[in-house]
Amino acid sequence: MIHFVNRRALSTVVTTALLLTAVAVMGTGVVAWSNYNLRSFETNLVTSASNNTNKINEAPIIENVVLVPNFPSNGVNSVNVTVTNVGTVGFNVKTITISDSTQSATKTVSGGNVNPHSSSMFSYVYQWINGKITTVQVMTSRGTVVSTQAMQP
Repeated sequence: MIHFVNRRALSTVVTTALLLTAVAVMGTGVVAWSNYNLRSFETNLVTSASNNTNKINEAPIIENVVLVPNFPSNGVNSVNVTVTNVGTVGFNVKTITISDSTQSATKTVSGGNVNPHSSSMFSYVYQWINGKITTVQVMTSRGTVVSTQAMQP
């Protein structure tokens, strides 16, 4: 007489346990990965929103442009630019571009911090020409650009 041994129940239990373990490990990995990505995207979103809000609240104006002849008596002309911050956040002046119909010069500003409700003056040697309109353009580190024109009679 032949006896058949049925071990099917034991293999079903072991297989089910292995599958559940594999699913739990993979599920934990997917949850950890998605949490990392979510936090990374959240940080980028908060930073971007903060920068854009600060850019909106940034309000530089060019208050005064003085075309100074013969800067300190050496025959070289210069330009004094006064930048005022009428906004609620401070900004850094990154570049000042001075140009007329014949020439252009861009100066990189170091230490161009302008606090809210205050002004700063920047002086540059620039050979402006009498009777020509001189355009002054100020760019902040956040990318805000303001410009004005002046002319020495």
